[in-house]
Amino acid sequence: MTLISSESSSEASPESFSELSRWWDWYSRPLSLARALSEWTWIQHIAQETQRENPVFRIQVQSPNEAAAGYGVLAAGALAIHGGILTHPVSNLPNDPKNTLFIPSRSNQNELHAICLHQLILKSFEQGAELYQTLVPIVSEFPDRRPDLHTLCSQAGMTYITRLIRMERWISQVQSESESHSKSQSIEYEHGQDLVGEGRLRIEPYGSIPYETWIELLEATYQETSDVPELADLRSTRKALEGYRSHCTPGVEGWYAIWCRGVLAGCLILARNHFPVGEINYLGLIPEFRAQGHSRALMRFALDWMAAERCTKVALAVDCRNEPAMRVYQKWGFEATISYHAWVASPKTFRTSS
Repeated sequence: MTLISSESSSEASPESFSELSRWWDWYSRPLSLARALSEWTWIQHIAQETQRENPVFRIQVQSPNEAAAGYGVLAAGALAIHGGILTHPVSNLPNDPKNTLFIPSRSNQNELHAICLHQLILKSFEQGAELYQTLVPIVSEFPDRRPDLHTLCSQAGMTYITRLIRMERWISQVQSESESHSKSQSIEYEHGQDLVGEGRLRIEPYGSIPYETWIELLEATYQETSDVPELADLRSTRKALEGYRSHCTPGVEGWYAIWCRGVLAGCLILARNHFPVGEINYLGLIPEFRAQGHSRALMRFALDWMAAERCTKVALAVDCRNEPAMRVYQKWGFEATISYHAWVASPKTFRTSS
């Protein structure tokens, strides 16, 4: 899926970040130190990518007997990512009427958490999010031990989509140096590339076509897709591309248009992060060009690109229902590492009352 509306490029001000730090110090008290540090690092990472002054939105729900506090993060591309919800004693809640919902009747913890999540979703929509996302990790040893979060998402009005599988494969240093040398000797991306032995395909940087054509091409690849088809109408293509762009290392351009026999046939979006891990963010063909044996050439191109960028590992996410794609990735040495249950909410479909 992988998968905000603000166009601001200003970095978070010290004042707003200090305020967020104080709030986090209060919110995270029930957490273990390791988890609090991990989540705070994640928040900082998202904030840096988004470059939004106030990337964290929060809600407190207070009843006469208990209170719940929750937060989410506005990521690039009009995406809101669920952070977490904790129960706090009423006496410990900070005075924050702007972000507090008062419930006059007594409510149990599950009810408060569902109300809190519902309000977080609405708040994210108010701030421009086109999609609110919750990914529930699946622990292989205990596959049925996380029903609480599923129940919470359902009660809050979210929609279950699918199980997403993250797949990875390593690139050895020898392979990277060899393929990088091969690329530097035989490939000139600026002028497009007819894949060796695959003359039917040609791959060019996306800038070789008008941006509006690139948008239309990407949308055409969504048709009849087996990879999270439910998301096609929930977030605009332009915002989705903003999200892909935020994950790229500055100066590394990995967006390509795929041509087949002189006709635009699909899109390939590659990225390298700071670790460096390469990501196959998106690979899509228009329906009429699928199931024609193009996967070999496209995967070879993608892995050569990763090797040339000196990535140590390549990763991707795939819908568990997309069995043909999973077979291709497994054939190329990708192995499943972790899976997530994906829940989403959209202003187009969300129920406004919990």
